[in-house]
Amino acid sequence: MGDQPSITRRGVLVGAGAVAGMFAVGGAAYALEGEDRGLLRPPGAQDEAHFRATCLKCNRCETACPQHCLRTGVLEDGLLNWRTPIMDFHRGVCDFCGICEDVCPAGSIAGAHDPAQVIGVAVVDRERCIAWAQGGCQVCVDACPYGAIALDDANRPVVDQAKCNGCGACE
Repeated sequence: MGDQPSITRRGVLVGAGAVAGMFAVGGAAYALEGEDRGLLRPPGAQDEAHFRATCLKCNRCETACPQHCLRTGVLEDGLLNWRTPIMDFHRGVCDFCGICEDVCPAGSIAGAHDPAQVIGVAVVDRERCIAWAQGGCQVCVDACPYGAIALDDANRPVVDQAKCNGCGACE
């Protein structure tokens, strides 16, 4: 019976340590990236790798934004996003004034003056949308300055992704 491996106390402890180490690495990766990986950046900062590499986290863009549509990333957004500018359309709407680009000392934001920049694309949340539930609402259609939202045959909003630049007016 000398050919069969035996389970030793040391082997069990080494295995448990390896499993704990794998959980720690996975938890660290999750903490670095954050829960919401779809965070929206200011216009002209959509190249996430360039943005993360150059952003000084000085918050000048947030302070200067006349629409107040930027917020500072918090730890819940992930360590890599902590103290970086994140679009928050509950605070305001981006009008592509470009002031965020003008005050950025590192050049992390480029082309913010151009409404052709795409921050993101609107998505209709069918579970929360009044028009999808009972009809009769067209608030988002009226709010969109780019004509990117229209009503379908059943009077429900539909987003034209080619026209939407993610300004946040519909939200």
